[in-house]
Amino acid sequence: MSKKTKILIGVFVVFTLLSFLWFDLVFLKYNGESFEKELMRAGESSDVVIVFNSGGWGTVPFDQAFDFNSIINETKQLIEGKNYKVSIVQYYRTKENFFAKIASLREILFNFPDSSKVFADRIDEFLEKNPNDKIVMAGLSNGASFVDAVMNDLKDRENNVWAIELGAPFWKNNTKSENIVSFNNQADILANGRLGQILFSLIKTPFIWGYNNIIGNHISITQAMHVDGHDYYWQQIKDDVASFVDKEL
Repeated sequence: MSKKTKILIGVFVVFTLLSFLWFDLVFLKYNGESFEKELMRAGESSDVVIVFNSGGWGTVPFDQAFDFNSIINETKQLIEGKNYKVSIVQYYRTKENFFAKIASLREILFNFPDSSKVFADRIDEFLEKNPNDKIVMAGLSNGASFVDAVMNDLKDRENNVWAIELGAPFWKNNTKSENIVSFNNQADILANGRLGQILFSLIKTPFIWGYNNIIGNHISITQAMHVDGHDYYWQQIKDDVASFVDKEL
């Protein structure tokens, strides 16, 4: 191994370790505090708060999450139909930069061991102050894995907390609870662990990214990656969500 290669590896290792420290010691604390403020503000005017967890890295704003926000809005209308006042609050799982995404990769691969506990503590504090309020967490893909981990941490809050999970990756831990409704398309290669097809999707992603950028269609690597079957639509799930809402809320 050449000296240059050793230096590059050393720099990457230090970079990664620093990102982990930043995530654990800085991001989780301040992100949790910011989320709790938003949650408290929503609780002042609502009986039910839907907590939105986007897919991917968890950085896509609600109004730009076209793959999921319509489902959230329809769910909100269902709950409002039961004479509840409903607010939507977003939880960001990391920041939109390379350093922050590297930091959060460990959380994604190991089912969010730290961030789920910090998040659950914030929910718990909110419910201590607002014992009659209800929380409905909704997550897509990695967001669904995160929500599932949080539900495991909030087992004692079965009268206040529910979850809607769509397309969680195959490696997530499955929390057993009647307060959870989950959806996995049969064609979803990520949710069903079809490793060969997942690998093929990963291999072709940089070529799709490169081609689109060459022709002037500037997209991110994440946008270039298409996971077959990993699309979820309201028409597919509306009856089950409606039954869940009627039964649980």
